[in-house]
Amino acid sequence: MASTSRRFHHKSRAGCATCKAKKVKCDEKQPCSYCARRQLPCSLVPASLPGNACRSGTDTDTPEGIGVVGVVVRPYEEPSFSFTDFALFQHFVKAASIAQADDRASIAVWRETIPDLATRYPYLLHELLAVAALHVRSANPEQANLLERIAAEHQARAIPLFREALANSSAETAAPLFACSCLLIPYHFAAAKDAASLLFNEDSGSDLAEWLVLIHGTAAVTMEHAPSIMRSPLRALLGDLSPPKPAEALAADGPTDARLVRLGEQLPVAEEQHRAEYEQVMYKLRVSFYLSDHADTALDRKNAALRFPPFVNRRRVGEDLAARRPAALVVMAYWCVLLHRAEERWWLRGRAEPLLMKIGELLPAEHRHLLAWPMEEVGICSRGNTDGNGLGIT
Repeated sequence: MASTSRRFHHKSRAGCATCKAKKVKCDEKQPCSYCARRQLPCSLVPASLPGNACRSGTDTDTPEGIGVVGVVVRPYEEPSFSFTDFALFQHFVKAASIAQADDRASIAVWRETIPDLATRYPYLLHELLAVAALHVRSANPEQANLLERIAAEHQARAIPLFREALANSSAETAAPLFACSCLLIPYHFAAAKDAASLLFNEDSGSDLAEWLVLIHGTAAVTMEHAPSIMRSPLRALLGDLSPPKPAEALAADGPTDARLVRLGEQLPVAEEQHRAEYEQVMYKLRVSFYLSDHADTALDRKNAALRFPPFVNRRRVGEDLAARRPAALVVMAYWCVLLHRAEERWWLRGRAEPLLMKIGELLPAEHRHLLAWPMEEVGICSRGNTDGNGLGIT
């Protein structure tokens, strides 16, 4: 009887965790081709290889659920992700995505759409991992130093890549750029060591905070390629905010609009020729308050607050804010009221009050009476119990 040879098919049983989760065949390389093409952390890469985690330290230095310590900052390389990063990615999908979501419709976007985009755009992946590290920190304060270091290292890698993508934006990249902008603000608010760093670059002493500069550019891209974003699942993050038309509707239906109109007239603008720019910014603030006053959901309250900052970095107003001039500081004090209304978000919790107090400290005493209403709204002063000079600020 003629012998026959049987051809055996190799079935992967030791594939990486990502391939198993995605139900795709893993070639078991280190890293596997699937993870390498998508720049994902691959569980098959030994921890001792460059770019992977366990550098130094003891088990007591390791946060629960992370499993590694001591990440060394290095220029971006492909692949440059570690076992720690894989754990953070999993944490984002399972937990941080829920914390980021404002309603049921946005859960799938944070849990599926944005992580999927992150596998194709390194700047978005680094930003996602930075936010995930800070979210882990919120439940593990004893590991704060380590997690903050990991978050800062991912942020340092994300920003130059994000700036480059922003400079070469297109309809195709509008969605990941917008997704990254939705993580930039949570990162900076969660990472801020003090209230001043939410508005100012404390290292330079004369510049705006990085997120204010970046969010201005992202807003321009979002407006330019709005149809692409509106056709994508990211549409769920925009809520149902429509500014009133005509503009007169602000005064008719906005409970706080009369107050804001008076504020615009009282702003201590240093040079009269710059008042037109302040009028434009005040109109945007009025729209944001109108939308906040009429918001029925947490998503709409948050978006009402966050739609205003991109307009701050306009020529004169942005320069005045960087220079700590009174008119710009007063405008941002009123913005703190909008932030306070959205403080149920994990990264915004407890931020509005210290920011408003810091603005009050920076504002000359003769202008502090303009902060009476924001101080009352945020709860720093009780209603009718503010003095016209210092508002309790020394």
